[in-house]
Order: sequence, then structure tokens, then C-alpha cells
Amino acid sequence: MAEPALESYSEFIDSLREVETLLAARPTAPLGSGSTASHTQERELVNAITRACVVMLVAHFEGFVKAALTELIDEICQAKPPARRLPEGLLELHTRERLQEIFGTEGPDRIHRTRRLFTTYAQLWDADRAVNPQLLSAKLLTRQFTNAKPEILEAVFSLLDVNDVITEADSHVNAAILARGDGATSLKVNVKLTEIVERRNKIAHGDRAEKPTPFEVESYMVFVKDLAQCISFIVERRIQHCCSLR
Repeated sequence: MAEPALESYSEFIDSLREVETLLAARPTAPLGSGSTASHTQERELVNAITRACVVMLVAHFEGFVKAALTELIDEICQAKPPARRLPEGLLELHTRERLQEIFGTEGPDRIHRTRRLFTTYAQLWDADRAVNPQLLSAKLLTRQFTNAKPEILEAVFSLLDVNDVITEADSHVNAAILARGDGATSLKVNVKLTEIVERRNKIAHGDRAEKPTPFEVESYMVFVKDLAQCISFIVERRIQHCCSLR
């Protein structure tokens, strides 16, 4: 299978080297050598490294998703396709933001914003009109992605008319596991992703009981890479659809 062409995916793969480098810095001396005190220090260092790896891995993945969504909006703004090619969820998101601005103001400012809604943002709903890049905001879309939990991922991609992102990810990730033939068992993406994000959250909030093993960190990296590849292919398809001028 060809690798995704998204720049955000390539940057994400590069970022994984940082996690790999950190994990490789852990002590690897076999237990039984050295004093009890040195064993304790080594164990604490390994725990600190693996905990940092999980936090860093999830942060890089969340950054990748936001970068991929930004890449989608950038491509749309460059192509300027007719508005009918854009997902209605994306159009509604931008319109809703304007409505919230209106109801958050009073007096002349509210009148100005109301007029702008109809004279400017109404263009987004004119099916045959080329999209005005100034009306689309990548920041607005990426703000919807508050964390990497499956339900948040589903909600964000539903705005892009992708209503089965986790189902597709299940198929993609398990096909990758089968293709590698490394003895790994099949998994449920929503379960695995929830596990990783919740462990990151506990570690980030100071829960010292969370002590992922080096093996777990390595398996998390493989999983997240497979998931990022699937998301990249989905975003590429959305770009191809949205940027069509027909």
C-alpha cells in the first residue's frame, strides 16, 4: 500500500523518531547486576521515560490530526471549488460561529454582524458560487478537536461527511496487523485509542501509578502510526472530493 501524500502525515512520522529516541535512552541492563539502590534508580528512570513517551506520543498524534484538518482547509482555499462540494457540516460550523457572535453582542455591533452574516457568509450556501477563502477558518475546525478520544474524532470527522471513521480505522489497522504477520492480535480502535488517551491524561495529571512498559509504548507507537495512516487516506479523499471544480 502506498504511503499517504499528506505533508502532515510525513511530519508526524518524523515526530515519532523523537519518541523512539527517548525510549531508546532507557537503561537496558539486566536485573541482578549492581546494587539494590541502582536497581531502584534504573526502574524509576525507565518509568519516567515510558511515561514521558506516552504523553509525547499522544501529543504528536493530536498535533497530526489538527495539521491534517488544516491541510484540508488550505487545499480548499487554494482550489476555490463551488460551495456545493463542501460538506454541509463544515458550512454549518462556520455559520453557527457567526450566529454565536451575533448573540454575544448588542446594539450597533449586533446589527453589523447580522448584516455581515447575510451579505457575506450567505455565500457559503450558494451552491454554484466559488468558495471565498476568507470565509473559511482552519482554526475553527481544529478547535473542535479537543482531544484524541474516539468520540471526539468521530464528531470532528462527521463535520466533513465522514460518519464511519472508527469503523474504517478498525478495518485499516487490523489489515496492517495481519500484513505484518508479527503475531499481534486484532483489536478495536475505539478501545485501544481510549486506553492510550486515558493513560496519557492520568500521567499528565500526576498519577504516578501509571507505569507503561517499554513493550506497551512500542505497541502504542505502531498502533498510532497505523491510525494516522488511515486518517491521512480519509483526509486525502475529502480533499479530492471537495476540491473538484465540477
